[in-house]
Amino acid sequence: MQSRKLIYHIFPANILVTVGAMLALIWYGSATLQQFYMDETRASLLARAYSIESHLHVLLVEDDVETIRDFIQRIAKKTLSRITLIDAAGHVVSDSLKNPEKMDDHKNRPEFLEAKTKGHGSSVRFSKTVGEKMLYVAIPLYREDDIKESGIIGMLRISVSVAKLEKTLDQVKKDMAIAMLVVIFTAVLVTVYVSRRISIPLEEMTSGAERFAVGQFSPHLLPPDHVPTEIATLSQALNSMADQLQDRISIILHQRNEVQTVLDSMLAAVLTIDSNDVLVSLNSSASDLLNLEREASVGRSVQELVRNIDLLQLIERAHASGDAVESEIEITKNGGDSLFLLTNCVHLYDENKESFGLLLVLHDVSRLRLLEKMRRDFVANVSHELKTPITSIKGYVETVLDDELNDKENSLRFLGIVLKKSNQLNAIIDDLLLLSRIEQQEETSKIALQLGNLYPILSEAIYSCTPQASFKQISLQLNCPENLFVHIHETLLEQALVNLIMNAVKYSDDGSEVVVSAERRTLNEKTQIVISVQDFGVGIETEHLPRLFERFYRSDKARSRKLGGTGLGLAIVKHIVQAHNGDVSIESETGKGTTVSMFLPG
Repeated sequence: MQSRKLIYHIFPANILVTVGAMLALIWYGSATLQQFYMDETRASLLARAYSIESHLHVLLVEDDVETIRDFIQRIAKKTLSRITLIDAAGHVVSDSLKNPEKMDDHKNRPEFLEAKTKGHGSSVRFSKTVGEKMLYVAIPLYREDDIKESGIIGMLRISVSVAKLEKTLDQVKKDMAIAMLVVIFTAVLVTVYVSRRISIPLEEMTSGAERFAVGQFSPHLLPPDHVPTEIATLSQALNSMADQLQDRISIILHQRNEVQTVLDSMLAAVLTIDSNDVLVSLNSSASDLLNLEREASVGRSVQELVRNIDLLQLIERAHASGDAVESEIEITKNGGDSLFLLTNCVHLYDENKESFGLLLVLHDVSRLRLLEKMRRDFVANVSHELKTPITSIKGYVETVLDDELNDKENSLRFLGIVLKKSNQLNAIIDDLLLLSRIEQQEETSKIALQLGNLYPILSEAIYSCTPQASFKQISLQLNCPENLFVHIHETLLEQALVNLIMNAVKYSDDGSEVVVSAERRTLNEKTQIVISVQDFGVGIETEHLPRLFERFYRSDKARSRKLGGTGLGLAIVKHIVQAHNGDVSIESETGKGTTVSMFLPG
């Protein structure tokens, strides 16, 4: 049912009550006034009749008709009434308006009959003689000292026209109707005024309550002066409610912001979905991990947003079981990279302990899995790298012992091999210790960087590698400004350069060249020192490039062992560059050569 304003409830009721009361008052008043007026007129006519009764009694006894008629005519003019004298038989003796001889017998007239029995009578009826509605009053005339019916000698009747009375009553009704309209108009004004005095504060409070409903709690409601106590109390109650709501909403917002900040600061991805699998919320990590737009994703189905069947099946299992579900799933990002996610899915419960949704927490364990794989590969590689020289050493020593040094030439050759393998084993251990020391210093920030000229360091590194390069007739070229300064640790940087140059020499063909260059570059308002070592040797296949800086990783294991080396050189280079807050990259093409670049802050 459509609601209406307060004035439409008060106004019609008040007007109906007022109009009804006025109509009832007019009806009752006019009826009472008419009755009163008729009674007063009847009494007045009766008094007139009694005043002339004695005189007409004498004339009627004397049977002086002419005198009676003159008397009746004279009295009727003075009293402005109609006077009629009727004998006992009902014949009109005299009438002030009409000729008695032409008038009907009056013995059956109501007032005549009532007067005979009650001593006086009256009636209101239409007169055919006059043609108007008349009020009649009649009294009997008795013989002297005889008041019985047999002693009646005539009947005196006085009448007046009721039309004048009705005109008077109509005028009174008109006056009362005008008064009623004035009263109704006044009642309308008063009703409107009172309704507005009540409705305006209520409308203001309604508007204020609507503001409160949308979170606008100020300004407070200020009802006008002289309002009813109930409205003022309601206004105070609404203001108190607004203050309490504001306090509670502030607490809720504060807590929500705290929770949202905690969620956004978490590395784990957190999502909440309702019982219909519609996404309710997600944190920044979830947005980044699942490549979802945060605002656009809320309110959409999980099946529409996530295309991973394992995750969707996990959600279905959680709905079906009612318990927490944990699983590790693999998803593929847009770039084709695989991510391993440790997923926990638990139910959310309301105050009635009924589930209304799920909370999903996704931990990206891809790095852990990669580190675990690297650890396994490292253990396998280091075991292999250590086992090979140890096995050789053990075999040759056992051979020498079995021969009991009888064959001095072979024993010396075998001991030389043992020495070579021992040196190889010692080199692996030294590189491992160096790598461990660099990592430890890097973690504790103990590597001190000083501003130094890069040109002498590059020259010294090339000089250290010249004998090996000369053996293969490889030319070492240096392209570097003589005054290129950078914050560096000279010893570590020189060692990294020696490792890169030695690798380039090992994997270059005889008679080729290795180019060492350094320059200052500015890219995207960021200045860097780029040191590159380029060879034109066999190159490296593309699938091996991402893992070349892992420890003991070899792209061509047979060739690498034949050329010597511990398999830790590039790993050492990587950690030295990282200790300089820089980065390292490698580019290679099979059959055309390899370029390793170090990027240091400039």
